[in-house]
Amino acid sequence: MAEAEDIRDLHVTRYRRPWWKSLLQYWPLVVFLCVGMLAILLYNRGGKYRVMTGTAERLVENVAPLESARIASIHVDVGDRVKAGDIIAQLDTSIVDAENAVQKERIYRARLEAQLDQLSLERQFSVTLQDAEQELRKAAMDMRLTQVEHDAITKEIERLQPLLEQRVISAETMTSKQAKESILRETLALMPDQIDALTAEVNRAKNQKSSALERMREMEETVLKAADAEGEALKLLNIRRDGYTLRAQQDGIVAQIDQQPGDVVNAGSSIASILIQGPIRVIGFLPENDLSAISIGTEANIYPTVSSRETGVIPAKVVQVSPAVYSLPERASPIRGEIVRGRQVVLELEKEANLVPGETVSIEIESIFFTIPQASE
Repeated sequence: MAEAEDIRDLHVTRYRRPWWKSLLQYWPLVVFLCVGMLAILLYNRGGKYRVMTGTAERLVENVAPLESARIASIHVDVGDRVKAGDIIAQLDTSIVDAENAVQKERIYRARLEAQLDQLSLERQFSVTLQDAEQELRKAAMDMRLTQVEHDAITKEIERLQPLLEQRVISAETMTSKQAKESILRETLALMPDQIDALTAEVNRAKNQKSSALERMREMEETVLKAADAEGEALKLLNIRRDGYTLRAQQDGIVAQIDQQPGDVVNAGSSIASILIQGPIRVIGFLPENDLSAISIGTEANIYPTVSSRETGVIPAKVVQVSPAVYSLPERASPIRGEIVRGRQVVLELEKEANLVPGETVSIEIESIFFTIPQASE
């Protein structure tokens, strides 16, 4: 019996199993390794941060005074729409008004004093000149009268001379006439020097008046310069007063009122906040170790949280990537409770959308391995 079995075994053909068929029994391990390698590759090559967190840009204008003052009135309420130039608040200008009045009074007094000094000086030298001219005119008139009288008595002596020779008149009469003629002649001889002296006095008075007028012009220029300086100070006070009327610099909506009429507000402290109207951009935060291909021009889709029903998915484009790396806000960190460093990414919306300023949005960007579908307009 044993021999029969040995003979049967000699006629059985044995086959070796191919090596690759033996590997098929390990296919679960091979699939696991492939999936693990793909996951590691995606983790390190851009799939990790395909979606970023960001916020809708919130441009706020803080209405604040340049110096401390008391609020006289506030002209807006929360929610009011304002335009550039609209009055937001009025500060109390009583102190500036008092300084303005003092400055105006100083300018008025300076000009009035200058005018009075000018009139007094001009009158003083005008009187001196008038007196000198009057003395000169009087001396000239006396000289002419003396000359006429001398000529008349000379003729009288000539006429009486024959009568004296004929003894018609007495010698005493002729002597009296001759004595008078001699006095008049000597007086006429002295009068030219007197006229010259008075003429010199008149010229001196004129020169003094001219010099005085020149000094008055210089004084007037000095006063005008001082008045101009005071006027500039007055202009600065008026500009300063205008600064007590606080106006909106841009169109927007009043978001908050921080002070009330009667409050004393310090310089630079906000009285009201205005949300500026205009195109809203989205500010995203890109982690530092994200290797996704993102640069200026990279396309993205914005998914709002608050206004998603009204706006839907919004197409956007990267317009700026900050060169600096800094700590991301906690809400933008992909790992909760941990500080992640990264860059700031600014995206510009490619269609108008009424996002709520400051709301959180999700940003889906293109990466090396993912291409996002474009949102429909």
